[in-house]
Amino acid sequence: MKKIFLTLSLLTMSVMLYAASPIFVDFDSSSLPEGWTSTGVTFKKDNGSTRAAMSTKATITTAPINNPTQIAYKHRGSGSNKTLTVEKSIDNGQTWTEIGSVKVSSSSTYGSGTHAINESTTSGVLIRITCSSATIFVDDIEIAYVNLAQEPTKQASLSTSDIKGNTLTLNVEKGNGEGRLVAYQKGDECSFVPEDGVAYVGNFPKTLEDGTVLVASDNAATLSVSGLLPGETYSFVAYEYNGVNDNRNYLTTSPATLKATTLTVPSITPEVNTIAFKNVKTGESKVLTLNITAKFLTPATGKLSLTSSSSTFNLSNDGTTYAQTIELPYADAALTSTIHVKFAPTSLSDYNATINISGGNAQSTVTLTGIGAETSVTEYYLAPDGNDAGDGSFTQPWMNLQHAVNQAKPGDVIICRGGRYKFTMRDSSGKLTVRIKTSGTADAPITIRNYEGETPIFDFEQQLLDCNRSTANVGDRGILLTGNYWHLYGLHIMHAADNAIKLEGSHNRIERCEFSYNLDTGIQLGFGHNFADSGLGSKNDGSFCAYNDIIDCDSHHNCDYDSNYGSDADGFACKMHNGKGNRFIRCRAWRNSDDAWDLYETDFDVTLIECWAWESGNAEDHLWVKEYFDSGHGFSGNGNGIKLGGNGTGGSSEGVHYAYNCIAFGCDKSGSTKGFDCNSHKGGHVIIGGLAFDNGYDFMFESGGGSNSEFYNNVCFGRQEILVGSESNNAYLGNAEQGKTFYKNLVSNFSRSDYESLSETDALAPRGTDGSMPPKFGRLKSGSKLVDAGLNKPVPYTDEFPFLYQPIYGAARDLGPYELVEGGVSTDIQTIMNHEATTSLEVIQGQYSGEAILKMSSAIAATVRVSVCDLNGKIIMMAYSGTIEQGADYYLPINTTSLPQGVYVVMMSNGQERIARKMVVNL
Repeated sequence: MKKIFLTLSLLTMSVMLYAASPIFVDFDSSSLPEGWTSTGVTFKKDNGSTRAAMSTKATITTAPINNPTQIAYKHRGSGSNKTLTVEKSIDNGQTWTEIGSVKVSSSSTYGSGTHAINESTTSGVLIRITCSSATIFVDDIEIAYVNLAQEPTKQASLSTSDIKGNTLTLNVEKGNGEGRLVAYQKGDECSFVPEDGVAYVGNFPKTLEDGTVLVASDNAATLSVSGLLPGETYSFVAYEYNGVNDNRNYLTTSPATLKATTLTVPSITPEVNTIAFKNVKTGESKVLTLNITAKFLTPATGKLSLTSSSSTFNLSNDGTTYAQTIELPYADAALTSTIHVKFAPTSLSDYNATINISGGNAQSTVTLTGIGAETSVTEYYLAPDGNDAGDGSFTQPWMNLQHAVNQAKPGDVIICRGGRYKFTMRDSSGKLTVRIKTSGTADAPITIRNYEGETPIFDFEQQLLDCNRSTANVGDRGILLTGNYWHLYGLHIMHAADNAIKLEGSHNRIERCEFSYNLDTGIQLGFGHNFADSGLGSKNDGSFCAYNDIIDCDSHHNCDYDSNYGSDADGFACKMHNGKGNRFIRCRAWRNSDDAWDLYETDFDVTLIECWAWESGNAEDHLWVKEYFDSGHGFSGNGNGIKLGGNGTGGSSEGVHYAYNCIAFGCDKSGSTKGFDCNSHKGGHVIIGGLAFDNGYDFMFESGGGSNSEFYNNVCFGRQEILVGSESNNAYLGNAEQGKTFYKNLVSNFSRSDYESLSETDALAPRGTDGSMPPKFGRLKSGSKLVDAGLNKPVPYTDEFPFLYQPIYGAARDLGPYELVEGGVSTDIQTIMNHEATTSLEVIQGQYSGEAILKMSSAIAATVRVSVCDLNGKIIMMAYSGTIEQGADYYLPINTTSLPQGVYVVMMSNGQERIARKMVVNL
């Protein structure tokens, strides 16, 4: 068992790294936490804050704590020669063992004490602090502990079969863990050891910064490993684990190991299997490079022949003379070479070809794709170890995002390799903020995105260090986006000295991004309190900061630092004079210092659809700020969930705000914090399909909250005030009173047991591969009184975003955000336009266990047949027979409840190609 305490939590699409939040106790409330006891202790003001004042022989004893590792605290005495002693007990207080003591600070400033507890595997540990003589002031007690699942006791074993030159199969004899992490390194030993509390998720295989390749993190019995070089030795390891996310616990002693050497067979290994040119303007050309490695060729001296299957793609070994066929001479049975591939489209159409490579008794193929377009698309590459003196290509990537942004034109794509970026490019004022001022177009947006399967982390920590040297630097954003028609995808932005992204432009799309540990709101749309300061006029006419979509994003652990420490940093915000048409879709915000969402001082409507908010405003979640700043200020975070407006001393807010199928929970910093809150907004609200629990108030829409408000199909477990608008078909456990709470057609006989899960662990679970929310949290169980109790109030924008559509599976809509999927399954096929669609077929898990979704597309307009077959080729189900368009992705749900458990094959034929995909049905 490794003993770790992480004060910083990092969640990425590739690696999920969590820490158990330490127990943090201050005495601002003039009381002890529940379960703690004391003798001889009072609470007094000292140096501007309430502290625990300990008299002679006074004690403070904690409640039982599981797996504690360390305690830290602040202290000051009213005189000299005073001592605090800290002890632990593992037998419920029968015996005590001293773990440390400190001579208490006798100055006006507070000293600190830290002691190791070293009980990371012990439950029910008591900690006691004892005062030698009066008076000693104690505050800010912080206890770290390990929050891990039970460690497995038996490792797996590995064997291999079907070894070839570039591939092999790993056979896994499972240990007794819930799963195992399998990795390899080239050479005679794999030194990789995972850390407890770290869960590796996303697409596999993935390559870590040290060259370790992670093969899988699951419970599979066989694993196919590809991308190997012939004649090389690879060392594999497998570590059993239990738990998910922050409580994942690996068995790291005596891992399963295996050493395998690939066959020394003739081989040709291209660096990539596909070269995608994207859009190239007709009449022009674009050149990309391809690295090729060949080994064990026979005869030892000869030539490789490379032929393009299309004259639109031509090849060169020197970058000057191009032809459809070129030759590469080799010697000593090996070759390492770089060739150039030129794509020169002549018409507005899609192009597909192959490079066939042969010689030396080996062969290989590389796929080529490109689009003849009215405008060209340039791809620029960034990498954490890149150099801005390069050309921005795959092989010579840049490092600074600002450098790439300065080159980008409409339609261009900036592709960011995985890893942690520490940008160095400063503007004329010395700021590290990335400023995006230029614009794409509606037909050719500019894209900044992750490299497939990798997660770029834009770490602006230098901004925080700059702030510590000069508080004038507080307020430096990570990215300031004032341009229009940008698409940001798959980025993680952290440690900015203000917002991770401040968005003031229009028609932008921020998707699959994460914002954490920033010194203000993760992403904020809007301007300042005085719109005229923007230089865009005296009032927003709705066209500025307008029509932006924030989709499938996460924002957490953001906290501002000023005289009102924690009072401004939200997860998401659209406030201070936003324009029209801004939407948040399938986003999560948790453990931010102020609110999860803040729509304060809006000028126009804002829409939230299927968004989750929880655990705002907890001081103990933001101890990371103390790593960078002196923590002299008291914490002032509000702690609300979804704050839908604001009409206070800073100015009024306008517009009707919409929240469809949203969840707010755990916002209970005090009895006055809210899950859903109008914040005195008078423009009105539409709240449909909401779920709220464990908040100070679950719903607060007081008399000033706008008469043009509507509340339908909501579920409320706790307190509420609904004093405005119309309502019906809601669920409420409190005492219903007409005109003050949900009242009409009310459901009241429900409980937590009506849900599959209402736990934070399941809310934090990984998203689906399509960005969808985790599958258990907030979902109803069969038999609940909340089923079929609602009204049909459709979610908007399902034509634009088909994944938001939830068919009704019964007599009526269910209450709350998610329809219980049982009974008949809708067979309506959904179409999403995708001009890069190729012939493909993918099997995706549906919204419930008995549904699969077939995602299919065709590179040509065609009549397709899709069938489900058994392993003998017998057709079990004809899923679809009809036409599909070129350039579209189709999503076809199928009901699998009638199929016996087992493995099936899904076949798709478009007349020219036939594709087969495996589908596994588990009962």
